[in-house]
Amino acid sequence: MSGSDMLFGRGHDSRMNGRRILNTNDPVASTMVTLLIVSTPDIASVIQGDALLARGGWMPCKPIEGGDVWQHERADVCLWWFGERVLMEDNLDLRFSQGSNQVVEEVIFLSRHYAASGRPSLTLHVIGVPGETPLGEIAEFGGVKGEVVLPNPRFASWYRLMCEAAVRHQLIPEFELTIETTHHGPCLGVPTMFIEIGSSESHWDRTDAAEAWADVMEKGLGLDGGEGVGNWDALSLDERKNAKVMIGIGGGHYAPRHTDVLRKTNCWAGHQLANYALEMNKPEDESWDPDEGMYPTGAWQHSIRVCVESTRVAFPDGQVMAHLDRKSFKGWQRRVIKRWLNELNVPVGRTVDFE
Repeated sequence: MSGSDMLFGRGHDSRMNGRRILNTNDPVASTMVTLLIVSTPDIASVIQGDALLARGGWMPCKPIEGGDVWQHERADVCLWWFGERVLMEDNLDLRFSQGSNQVVEEVIFLSRHYAASGRPSLTLHVIGVPGETPLGEIAEFGGVKGEVVLPNPRFASWYRLMCEAAVRHQLIPEFELTIETTHHGPCLGVPTMFIEIGSSESHWDRTDAAEAWADVMEKGLGLDGGEGVGNWDALSLDERKNAKVMIGIGGGHYAPRHTDVLRKTNCWAGHQLANYALEMNKPEDESWDPDEGMYPTGAWQHSIRVCVESTRVAFPDGQVMAHLDRKSFKGWQRRVIKRWLNELNVPVGRTVDFE
């Protein structure tokens, strides 16, 4: 399996500096668009789409794969009502492009979130299936085991917008506000993320939560006439070179220590890896030295490498750095992870280093 296959999932295109390079099989495109996808079987997805449509400025377009499509009059943003659940639906970016003659630059899925705790939440995350094996097999919840999708650069800034919107809509303290680590499908060839309402059936139809997300999308994509928030391509070269991009390594699924960095700084963020994606088997030799000996077996090296490479592609010229949840690792684990990151030329920072 090639490095590009692992980066982009079951890819359909090539990339340079995080952007698709059209090939002869691509449609002749008039514009590059941000694509918002609503999954009609998902009530939390539908009410987010409804809340955004109700704010106006949307023009109906030709349906694609039987789903209604709207394009905004003030921004290159399309909203696609897709008729199926999305986790197993690969290449939706290309499928939309083929149906619309527009090139999809990024994808944002409007979605529900499920958690056993049942506590109401707003959450967002980027996607892929790092750490699962055997590599290359289709994963249970979509995507390909061991592969990741390019992280959407809006991830960190939209987390901060989400927190502001939750306060305005009086969702605090009832709702938890969190990110999640990288997980599930589908496979796409452009930067992608999910924005979600959780965490049970009693919360998925909460219109106040949907209005909070509509606030984020409206401001974040410039639908209000503003410049938008979190657009990496809008930065100058100097701004990119000075921008800190965090890869979170370690901790649980909701990544509280990495979330804390996003809350306390204005850094950008790429993939976030939970401990369950970092399987690591300590050598049995008692004389083994984590600083010089053979690396432990397990999926951890592959997970870190593909997430670093994917994040670098999504943030060309940026300062990609790692933040470790130190308390989630044993001492020897921290040492081999830092050693591997050093080989990948990724510095490790604490919260202050991301300011």
